[in-house]
Amino acid sequence: MDVRRLEPRWAAPTRDLLALLQVPAFGIHSATLHEALVADALAHRIDCRLAVDGEAVAGVVLAAPPKYWRQAPLWHPRLAFECLVARVVSRRRAPPGASAPRAAQPGSARDAVPIGEDAPPVTWAEPGDAWRIIYVGTAPAARGRGIGADLYRAIAAERPLVARIAADNTASIRLHRSTGWQLFRDGEVLLAIHRGPG
Repeated sequence: MDVRRLEPRWAAPTRDLLALLQVPAFGIHSATLHEALVADALAHRIDCRLAVDGEAVAGVVLAAPPKYWRQAPLWHPRLAFECLVARVVSRRRAPPGASAPRAAQPGSARDAVPIGEDAPPVTWAEPGDAWRIIYVGTAPAARGRGIGADLYRAIAAERPLVARIAADNTASIRLHRSTGWQLFRDGEVLLAIHRGPG
């Protein structure tokens, strides 16, 4: 298993993996989004690392600088349109009060690991020089082999990172703790911070 940056030869299998994993960003998951993420990784607007096993892409991690979230819709008008439609549709469908995420219950996954009680040094909205994790995931057939950890180690060796984790996502919490992230409460989710190289 090799961890490498996305190159043109891996573009199609990476899009296929993003589709298989239903990778979301900007409130949607679609072929348009996955095409945009691959194009932006090839243009070095975002960082995309792959776990390559022979001729297959077995895992992916995507990270973006804070400015990416504002600029991507300008680079990809179809993506901007899909995001707008998704927001309008979700507002029409959501009953009152439905947008509030469910709080984790005592004894849940977030209580199984140490969580910082102090204010985090950065936030998702104000990450400083940290890049935000868009997604980390592994193909179903390749899970349980430490691929997510290898991907995180590769990308964290170059820069500080922040990620958001559902408070009941035990597997993700374990992955972040095992690769040196600090966890903090951030409303109804957890904020994971990796200070990067050094």
